[in-house]
Amino acid sequence: MKTAAPQVDGPKKQIQDNTDWRMCKVDRDIELAESLLGGPRFRAYLDYASGNSGLSDPDDVGRLALELYRWNVRMSSVVMGYVSYVEVLVRNAIDARLCEWIRRQSVSGYADWIDVHGLDPLGRIRRLVNGDGMDHLAEAMQDALRKQRQWKADSSHPRHDDRVNRDDVFTQLSFGAWDGMLRHADGDPELADVLMSAFPNIEAAWAVEQARMPRAVLPGNPSDSSQRRLRLELVCRLRRIRKVRNRAGHQENLLRVEFPTLRRDMFFVLSALGPECLHWALPDRALALKEADPMKLVVDFKAGRQTRKEI
Repeated sequence: MKTAAPQVDGPKKQIQDNTDWRMCKVDRDIELAESLLGGPRFRAYLDYASGNSGLSDPDDVGRLALELYRWNVRMSSVVMGYVSYVEVLVRNAIDARLCEWIRRQSVSGYADWIDVHGLDPLGRIRRLVNGDGMDHLAEAMQDALRKQRQWKADSSHPRHDDRVNRDDVFTQLSFGAWDGMLRHADGDPELADVLMSAFPNIEAAWAVEQARMPRAVLPGNPSDSSQRRLRLELVCRLRRIRKVRNRAGHQENLLRVEFPTLRRDMFFVLSALGPECLHWALPDRALALKEADPMKLVVDFKAGRQTRKEI
């Protein structure tokens, strides 16, 4: 004679029913993730979940991968928010120093380095911006003019009747323009000094780094000037920040990003601009980056999985 399966009653049954419903929904979400995100994109999260959790059940791996993807979306937003301060403050500081330098030069008819012009001294700045062989200033102008056409086509746009100005062109220059200028400045010592004048506190910022990492050394040769070696350090920090920023902006996975390093890089650059910049831009000390680690989510997921098994 068959014995009836024991019935689960009361609050425990309600918890079990809710858990079963959530599991069905999550399974459907995993199917949608693979379909909507594309297999190769979601594969990075499946591989990370499988390789770093010790889970053997494919369903659990899929659920964890989905949680990691959602974590990645949140972290991308956090990264973009913090890095935007670095990008805007750096470009405005460099712009101010270049404008001051242009005003001291004997150049007829031009008072702004943004003007697309091939003659010295403006041509010297162009060579720094375009050191990779592309005409970034001309591209920035074309991008701004495209926006102007969009304004003109939309009668409700607040700038419908406007023409682009230098700020419209200036904002079209990418983050890479700034570390690129610093990187290409070896061939123009005067402009290298102008660019570095935008970072008046860089020696103090480096002293803080040395106190944190006593064995840290600046890039370059020991025979190079300290100013050049500090400039190369600044280039390294900006490039690392930009690479993470680009990954976040394109919704690529951030699973192996060293967020504490990103945070320290941001501290260094902002401190180099001036201690007031660091305190103003990061009043929360970017603690979200200090604590960010996808492995914490893995640990929490496994703990939650164990709890579900016990219900």
